[in-house]
Amino acid sequence: MTAQINFQVQHQGAGAARTGELTVNGRQALTPAIVQTGSATTTLTPTELHQCGTQAIKCGVLDSWRQFKDRLTELPDLHALTYWDGLIVTDSGAGQAYSWAKPRGRKPAGVNFHDPQTGTMHFYTPADALAIQQALGADVQQSFARVADYYAPVDDLNAAVDQTATWLQSEPLPENCLATIVGGGLKRARQANVDAVPAGAAGYSIGGVDATVPTEEQARLVTEVIAMLAAPKPRYLSTSGDLRQLLLLASSGIDLIDSDLAGREASMGNALVGTRRLHLDRDHLALDQRALGPDCDCPVCQAGISRAWIHRLLVRRQPLGERYLLLHNLFTVNQAMTKLRAAIAADSVPECLAEFGLDPAEM
Repeated sequence: MTAQINFQVQHQGAGAARTGELTVNGRQALTPAIVQTGSATTTLTPTELHQCGTQAIKCGVLDSWRQFKDRLTELPDLHALTYWDGLIVTDSGAGQAYSWAKPRGRKPAGVNFHDPQTGTMHFYTPADALAIQQALGADVQQSFARVADYYAPVDDLNAAVDQTATWLQSEPLPENCLATIVGGGLKRARQANVDAVPAGAAGYSIGGVDATVPTEEQARLVTEVIAMLAAPKPRYLSTSGDLRQLLLLASSGIDLIDSDLAGREASMGNALVGTRRLHLDRDHLALDQRALGPDCDCPVCQAGISRAWIHRLLVRRQPLGERYLLLHNLFTVNQAMTKLRAAIAADSVPECLAEFGLDPAEM
């Protein structure tokens, strides 16, 4: 049986910024929180993820559906499969299915696409998306939506909203399912999508915004959409960007936000130190015996691993160097969100953003 999302707003700061407590299936996250995506979830152990402050991870479901769609009752719970005892958020798989589909594959009942590995034709529907998320035991599910690029023509964005709205009203959503809101940057389209959300929806997933959309436009959109939503319900943004984007969007009222920032920076040989990037592959760090960050409490800095040693590992293409950076960066990103939660509770968000080199006027 699907569990119900329990979300309590603990502190409402100035503007839309708020802290909260999200509980599903006895698992809890303090918000605003990062939903960890990318290499951290497949490279680090659950213990390491917890040590770095991770509260929730994201898992895709479409691959499982493609392989086991006729054997859903045999699938293991994602928590047992991943050994992760925190919250697991799943996506609907619609975005991936649409990326593999030709224009004529977009049907009123779902999406037709060719499997890139086997060449098999699949027809993926909103009911399929809910069934696979349920079978895998997701704590937080997302509803199926027609995908359109943020900068798509107006007609395409309106068509995506109309189709998504129809699906939202076609059958009841599980009690732990977020209703997806699409529509690019069009206020009327987003409002039409919000108006179609069933009263029983557990919360909202603001879709159709990727990290390439400028930060200021993301913040404008988030502020605009949040004004349309029922205040007590959780808000999720399925995008990811740099630390500036994460902090600004979380301080704009987003409760859950995707991020693979730690892994992306680590893959480029970068450590997040305060408000800057430290490029560990640079020659001037070859003899630097300092830890990555001053007074950093991450497992890497606490173990005394030096910049020089990580530099040596990176230039010799040893995977341990990137792993050290991943651990440090993940801790740094989650620590930033911890500081933001404290600032919201203390009504000092502008001061917190300023510490990260951000202009409070951008909120």
